Amino acid sequence: MNAESEVVQGEKAESRYSACLLFSANALARAITAIGDEEFGRFGLCYSHAYLLCEVVEQPGITPSQLSETLSLSPSTITRLVEKLEQKQLVRRESEGKKTLIYPTNEGEALQPAVAKAWDRVGERYSKAIGEADVCQLTQQIKKATQVLGEGF
Repeated sequence: MNAESEVVQGEKAESRYSACLLFSANALARAITAIGDEEFGRFGLCYSHAYLLCEVVEQPGITPSQLSETLSLSPSTITRLVEKLEQKQLVRRESEGKKTLIYPTNEGEALQPAVAKAWDRVGERYSKAIGEADVCQLTQQIKKATQVLGEGF
């Protein structure tokens, strides 16, 4: 094995694309998503479902457009997530005139404490791997970059 291909034990070899922000940001997203999928998969949810459920429990009667803005997701994505959570009987939609309002079901409210604990585990896992101070700094940098690039959040 030559010096270029040697890997420190426990670390993956760098890709020739590792210096590219697009490549690295997507690799980070996949790694973080895998942690979320594992933790929320215990309840048959993905992290997007967990975010949406938290918002609905905290703000019963929230509208899809409010969810879209809060979660920085398209209206069509919100619709799909709400439909999935309705199938799981965790939220319900009600019409009020032209407005659609989303409410948690009793099952959704009952699941909230377990979801909150899963969020804690997700944060603990990546903080342990990356370092708590680095996670805070990285999060702020990502937030700033996202705002500048127009995705807003």
